[in-house]
Amino acid sequence: MNATIDEKLKVLPKDVPDYHARQAAHLRALAENATTARLKTKLLEEAAQHEEAAEEVEALKRGD
Repeated sequence: MNATIDEKLKVLPKDVPDYHARQAAHLRALAENATTARLKTKLLEEAAQHEEAAEEVEALKRGD
């Protein structure tokens, strides 16, 4: 069963706009001070995942 755009947007927290974009920025800031290369890589990977999710949310909002 395919969820409609409205159904997909309903699962987003209404009280937390731009959640994924803010999470990505937060993770990138943490990565700047990471003490190991492994930790920095993990934080940047998670930031990239949040950025991708933010782009998908924006596309859904636009109706793309």
